[in-house]
Amino acid sequence: MIDRRLKFVNTLEKFLTTKIPEWQSPLPFEEPPAFAEDFDVALPCFALAKLRKESPQKCAEWVSELVSAEKAQLGVKRAEVLKGFLNIQMETEQLSKALGSRFDDPLGESRTALKGEKALIEFSSPNIAKPFGIGHLRSTNIGAAISRIYKALGSEVIRINHLGDWGTQFGKIITAYKRFGSAEFVKGDPVNNLYKLYVTYHEKEAEDPALLDEAREWFAKLEAGDSEAVELWKWFKDVSYHEFKRLYDRLGVDFDYVTGESFYSELMPKTIERLEKQGLLVESEGARIVDLEAEGMPPCIVVKSDGSTIYATRDLSTAEYRAKTFQFTRMVYVVGGEQILHFRQFLKVLEKMGYAWAKNCTHVSFGLIKFPEGKMSSRKGNLVLLESVLDQAESEALTIVREKNADKPQDRKLSETEEAEVAKRVGMGAVIFFDLHAKRTKDIMFDWKTILNFEGDSGPYLQYSVVRLNSLLERATTEGLKFSKKDIPELETLEERALARKLLRFPAVVEAAAREYEPSIISHELLDLAAVFNRFYMNVPVLKGEEKLRAGRMQLIAFTKSVLQLGLGLLGIQSPERM
Repeated sequence: MIDRRLKFVNTLEKFLTTKIPEWQSPLPFEEPPAFAEDFDVALPCFALAKLRKESPQKCAEWVSELVSAEKAQLGVKRAEVLKGFLNIQMETEQLSKALGSRFDDPLGESRTALKGEKALIEFSSPNIAKPFGIGHLRSTNIGAAISRIYKALGSEVIRINHLGDWGTQFGKIITAYKRFGSAEFVKGDPVNNLYKLYVTYHEKEAEDPALLDEAREWFAKLEAGDSEAVELWKWFKDVSYHEFKRLYDRLGVDFDYVTGESFYSELMPKTIERLEKQGLLVESEGARIVDLEAEGMPPCIVVKSDGSTIYATRDLSTAEYRAKTFQFTRMVYVVGGEQILHFRQFLKVLEKMGYAWAKNCTHVSFGLIKFPEGKMSSRKGNLVLLESVLDQAESEALTIVREKNADKPQDRKLSETEEAEVAKRVGMGAVIFFDLHAKRTKDIMFDWKTILNFEGDSGPYLQYSVVRLNSLLERATTEGLKFSKKDIPELETLEERALARKLLRFPAVVEAAAREYEPSIISHELLDLAAVFNRFYMNVPVLKGEEKLRAGRMQLIAFTKSVLQLGLGLLGIQSPERM
């Protein structure tokens, strides 16, 4: 990827690194300057001062002379030194032309930044036979956003949902079903009732440890292909994914491949055989491990002492299969931070196996959703269900939409159907933005007041900003003002220039989000853009003045709406036309 900057900045950099060879690219341009809002970029000269053993102020003055001597060729209107910074204002015509060149597509050249890449992105990955809890929201939202971002930048994207459908826990669920459940009970509410059986199992296991042996026996039967175990397991899996699919549809998330750990179970013997032939497997307390002491890590267990496999075994086989099947250029695992050690171990084993593609595998970790009363536990039965969160957000949104709608003139009122559709989008926007506004590695505290805050730094605030922009555009059309993409803004005011710069920086922001696997970069940029627009709208008369000036400003508003909608779309948030 390329760090997309204004061409004006690239031209300046090329000129200065030619004139000052010791000043290596990339130069530390700041857009916009921190201390001078009437300039477009600033160039701190502190690194150059160290190289030249002079004061930053003196270096900035010297660079200013170099730039000023070539102002016309460089497109510089003004250059001014302040506190060791060189502040530069570009010719307005250059800024206007750069803006106009993006009107057809806010991402411009960045649409091909990842052309030729094939990215496999694994995310969500819930366990079957358990409800979709709020804890799965982060992986689902972050992974879906990264997928959209990579696709927008030209990468071929393959979205994978790697279901947790194998392991001893399924021996526990079968045991619980056989001991405490029935077909009639499960059919009544399949996923929730399977979950109740799972919780009951753990309550009973505390009283009767022998249940664990029974669970292990059932999982051993499942691995051996026992017909009853397989039939129950397939049933549990089918009813679970039917429920998951309904929630994915509601979130606007889909996948190219949905495969569970079980899909790769037949491949594990070959993986273990390869590890043996390479001399990587050693015996340790009855288990078979890959020793990672030299890498500063605990051993990676491949086969447990009882002969059963473990997460690492399945992940190794899965990675081998994907490399052979998809021939990816990168594979991304969007999995919680509590699995950091597992991924370090598993990826190191792939590297030891001699797979060159292992270096293209990345674990994108994220923090937990925490609760004031403590950590959620599926075993204890204190999950917060995602659907209940979505329902409550939508209900709260509908109440607010109806209140606002009641105060509108009759010809502007929303119908009941429109109210419901707006509430769906606003409620969903609140939940998704709550998640993606936080830096992904940070833990976030679950708080209804924060999620359902439809003002301030929130998804609904940004959705309302889009609606407000749309209202302005409709008003201009109603008043007979004609404007199109040919109407390039003249950018007469500081507020217009600031808005233009912010809009032109958006491709660089999306590329940064892709490089860092960090959707929150886009979230924060959209809030900044809305703030810059509000300042522009408060201080610049958009519907006053001569027609050419008004047309240019309305086209600036139309482009702002396009960028906001694009950014929200990358996060998975849809904006209603009216609210």
